[in-house]
Amino acid sequence: MLLRIVLITCALLLAVSGCAGGVVECHGVSWYRLGLDDGQAGAEGERARYAAGCGSDFDAARYQQGFQDGLARRPKPPAKG
Repeated sequence: MLLRIVLITCALLLAVSGCAGGVVECHGVSWYRLGLDDGQAGAEGERARYAAGCGSDFDAARYQQGFQDGLARRPKPPAKG
C-alpha cells in the first residue's frame, strides 16, 4: 500500500513539473530583457522554446540582441597563466 502511494505521488510530481517546464509566457514580454537574462545565464536552447511556444508573438530579433548583450556581460573566466 505504501509503495503504491509513493509511486502515485512520484507520477503526479513528474507530471506537474513536466507541464510547468513547457509553459511559455508570450504576452507583454520584453524579449530583449528575456534574451539578456538568458545570455547572461548561458541558456542557449531557450530561443527555440520561445519560438515554438509563442509563434508570431516571439520577437526573434529583439531576443537575439538581448542574448548577445547578455553574453557580452557574462563574467570571463580567469586567465590561465
